[in-house]
Amino acid sequence: MRKLLFLLVFAFSFFHAQEIEEMQEGYFYAEGSNSFFRVDIKKPFDYYKNAKCGESQNFIRAQFEGGDAAFTRELFKYISAYVDKQIYVVNGNFFLHVDIDAQGKVTHLDITPKVENSEMFLKDLSYAFSRVKKNWTPSKCDGTPVDSKIRIKVNFMTENGDT
Repeated sequence: MRKLLFLLVFAFSFFHAQEIEEMQEGYFYAEGSNSFFRVDIKKPFDYYKNAKCGESQNFIRAQFEGGDAAFTRELFKYISAYVDKQIYVVNGNFFLHVDIDAQGKVTHLDITPKVENSEMFLKDLSYAFSRVKKNWTPSKCDGTPVDSKIRIKVNFMTENGDT
């Protein structure tokens, strides 16, 4: 009986260890054969109020279907799939400047900063972002859909090791 009790206590002591991803939302890891790739998608995102919407008007920011956490998971999934961790050694912050029109479609993406020899990385990152297909609920000014801009800060960290 003691052995059974000990086994149950031991088994259930790891029950809470399964919730690590929820505690570190936006902080994802991907491992290759000899590299460790971390992507930290910072929240909250920076939402810019439309210039046509005055101070006295009610402004509601754009929302991704499922919320910011769903967008973060989708973006990381496609970054992991389309940004080659074996080729790029990326460290530092990049900003995704996103324009969303009044219909909730992404109309423009600009990635900064532009650093030397980063053209292919920025192209792959842009492609990964374009794979996120869900629509956004557009920003609204007094109930009327308006264009909006969002800035998303993404911190990349790559560590390479010998195999």
